[in-house]
Amino acid sequence: MIAEKQFWDWFKENENKYFFLNQVDDDDEKERLLNEFLKRLHAYCDKLFFEIGGQPDEKQDLIITAEGDTDFFDKVESLVSHAPQLEYWNVIAFKPVMEGFIIEYNDIKLDPKLLYFDPLSSKASKKIGLRIYVENYDPANNMSFLTAAYLLLDNILGEQSNALNIGYVEIEELPPYPEREKYIELAKLPRYIAWANSKAGDEK
Repeated sequence: MIAEKQFWDWFKENENKYFFLNQVDDDDEKERLLNEFLKRLHAYCDKLFFEIGGQPDEKQDLIITAEGDTDFFDKVESLVSHAPQLEYWNVIAFKPVMEGFIIEYNDIKLDPKLLYFDPLSSKASKKIGLRIYVENYDPANNMSFLTAAYLLLDNILGEQSNALNIGYVEIEELPPYPEREKYIELAKLPRYIAWANSKAGDEK
């Protein structure tokens, strides 16, 4: 409680600087502000990170994230739960679900509307495995494709659901029609996870 209060006391004194962060033209000044924020956040927990965004002249979003590390989810939840009432900010625990996005990473573009998946199960884990099918997949660049896929899953599911429900990911080339139609559209993944969790609950 003391550590959380110290962070929020500092933020309340400096929130005006960060409200206009995305309108700061001086790159050095913006970097200084970001580094100061991270220093203060890491004084509370050095495994947490943050994102700031929003439209000008509207409430800004302050997202506190553990970057998917479930060992520190409780730290995120505690910090956010102790946030004071802030007139100009939405304080959000974990990266939220996003819509209408395309992931671009190392010259790889992944549009969730064009991807498919096959669920994989394992007796060793209750989490869901995914085989994601991507057009123009290059096995020689597998690590970049996997990184892009995990970024995409963060956006489709949100950080918390991705970390708690997805245990394994692999990538394969998307086959042509009609073979691809036997797979599930990736956009339907949240509904599939809800169904799988409900089924697992019924079997207990």
